[in-house]
Parts: sequence; structure tokens; C-alpha cells
Amino acid sequence: MAFRAIYILSMLVLVVNTGALMKLSDGNAVEKAFFLLSAFAIFFTRRPDKIVIALMISELALVFVLAVATPYPDFSWAIFINSLNQIVVLFALLAADTNYRDQQTILKATAFMPVLCALLGLIYHAAGINPMFAVEYATGVPRYAGSLPSAAFTSALAMLGVFAAVRIMLSTRMSYMILAAINFMILLAAGGRATLAITLAVCGISILTYRGIRATTKLAIVAVGFIVGVAIVGLFWDNLATRFLESGDSGRSIMWDYLRTVIDQYPNTGIGFGHQFFATPHAIVVVFASASAHNDFLRLSVELGTVGMVVFYAILSLAVLRAALGKKRKNFLAIFAYAGFLLLSNSDNALASPLEFPLMFLALIAGHRKPIMSEAVKMRLKAQIRTREAMRFTSQQIRSYQLHLKKIRDDQTYV
Repeated sequence: MAFRAIYILSMLVLVVNTGALMKLSDGNAVEKAFFLLSAFAIFFTRRPDKIVIALMISELALVFVLAVATPYPDFSWAIFINSLNQIVVLFALLAADTNYRDQQTILKATAFMPVLCALLGLIYHAAGINPMFAVEYATGVPRYAGSLPSAAFTSALAMLGVFAAVRIMLSTRMSYMILAAINFMILLAAGGRATLAITLAVCGISILTYRGIRATTKLAIVAVGFIVGVAIVGLFWDNLATRFLESGDSGRSIMWDYLRTVIDQYPNTGIGFGHQFFATPHAIVVVFASASAHNDFLRLSVELGTVGMVVFYAILSLAVLRAALGKKRKNFLAIFAYAGFLLLSNSDNALASPLEFPLMFLALIAGHRKPIMSEAVKMRLKAQIRTREAMRFTSQQIRSYQLHLKKIRDDQTYV
């Protein structure tokens, strides 16, 4: 219960955009704090997978050893420690011991998050708190951001919302197809290319591999989804075509060329985990309009060295495989979601974004099935119900007899 509540609260804090709403200089720190609380809730209340925890400790040891060894003159232990949440939260979600109730509560809450983002975006835009649209660097195309500070965040949130709505639609309520369509519209308006591809792939695989419905129903859902999707794409075609055909790497090559020079300077140890953002020169930030790498493979090569980056992803991959395949019911959907995460890592800040890696977590909890009561349990439950009814009837008889005796005493009539 504690973990579910804190995790959903963390998502709400993120969607509300506390930094813009409360005029905080570092609203990101508040959001990270809530996600860390959800991680600690897993550690202390959910019996986390010991092997995944051991892999997390190995990951932390890796970045610590490289931090000690780096010759980078501007290394800061404060920056290093503040960045460790990116590892802790991710591995905590992979290690979580979840159940069907977690699945239903978290998926339903996630499915409504993009709609809440859109509603708050209208309010914030009207009140002058946060602009509802952002202009892309390379093409000048407006991208929908809603209540969030970046259209990329909104795109990732919509990706989670579409997946969550599709899973609830498959398991319990077909009416969630409408919510999935709304979230898909938000995804297209936000203009995310990689998130769009991952959403289509993971949701398509989710529908086709779901065991609770017939093959004809699956094909019908895919057909209806295709028709609705084409209609929605038509509404946003101009912006989408411009982004897909003209934006290229959206100016990322400027940042990547610089990062490669840093890798050449510190090929063995890197400059320290979490330091790439702060090591980017102001001139690059001005031209690229961001200090983030927008490529986690390059970012970790800068921070950990090339070999360190490879080892980092090897440990993470083992943790994902353990979480997906280490239980009685294998969850291959989570592996596809991890492949999507790696695709995002090639063009975005997937490791640092709290809205991109949760797709793996949602895929993991989506594997739970509604508990089926065995015949033996049903028989025991029926016996308990009959016993309680008999006891209730006996208690009523005793109470009636007591009232009758009281009336006799009051009337001083003896039988």
C-alpha cells in the first residue's frame, strides 16, 4: 500500500510540475526526492529481489571505483552522490515484489496522467505559469508540452499512458480504448519520434501476446486501433511530416561531437558519474539549447569511460533479465520494453528521465493475472459463511429470549 501510494504521488508531483507552479529554482530535486521515497518503500516493505539488489550494489560499486580513479580536475562528490538516484530508483523498480492490486492501481492511475497533464497545461498556459507549447530547435515546429517543462517529457508520459490504457483495456474494460486514443493524440501532439515507434511496437506486441482474449478479438482491436491511429495521424500530419523529414538529429550532432572529444581525454575512467551535464561548456548549451547529452551511451562513455559504459549496461541488462525471466511466469514483454528503453537511450536522456524507464516497470507489473480461487479455498470460504450465518442466527435467538425474560420481569409475570 505504501509503495503504490508513494509511486503514484511521485508521478503526480511530476505532472503537476512543482518547479513551475511553486516558482522553485530546482523543482527537479523535489521530483527526485519522491521517486527515491518510492524506491525506499520497495526496499523496506516489498521484499525486493535479492539478485537484483546485488546487481544494483555492483553497479554502485562500479561508478564509485571509477569516481575514485578519475583524474578529472572538476570532479565533485556532491554531484556524484546526487546522481546516484538514477541507479537506485531504476533498480528498485526492477526488484519490486508486486501483485495484481499494484498492477490495477498503478496502470489505471498512469492511464489518466496524460489527460491530467493536458488539463493542467491549459490552466498553466492561461495563468501564465508555463507555456503549453515548445518550439523545436531544428525546424521551428511547435510541440505540445502540456503542464511539463519539455515536450519530450510529455511525449514519454503519453507513451506510458497509452501502454497503461491498453493493458487495462485488455484485462478488464474495453472502454479504456477511448482513453488510449486520447493519450495517443497527446503523444502525436508532443511530436516524439522514438516514443511513437516504441509505443506502437510495445503495445502491438502486448495485444498480440495477451492470453486472456481470442485471436479474432485481438485482430479486431488491432484493426480498430489502426483505423483510429491513421485518423489521428491525419490531424497532426503537417507537424509530423516536418519533424520526421526535416529535423534530422535536432541539432544533437553539435553536442555529440563535443562529447567525443571529452571521451578521448578520459577514455579509461571518464569524468565521474553525473558530471556530463555540468561539464558542458556554455557555448554548446547556447547553440544546442540544452546541457544534456541526449544520448546515454555517449553520456556514460564520458562519465565512466568506454569500458565502464559497456559494463554498466551489461549489469543493467542482467537485472532486467532477472526481473523478467527469474520468476515462474516469464515476462517477455518487459524485455521488449527494455529494448525500447535502449532505443530511447540512443537519442534521449532515458536514464535520467523518470518518465522513460518506468515503461519497463509497467511491463513487469502487467504480467500479473487476476488471482483465481481454488476449489478447496472456495469450499472453506462457503463453510465459514455458513458458520457465521448460523452463529448470527443463534445470537439473534439468544437476544430475543433475553428481551422476553426482561419483559416478564418487568410485568412481574412468572411462567
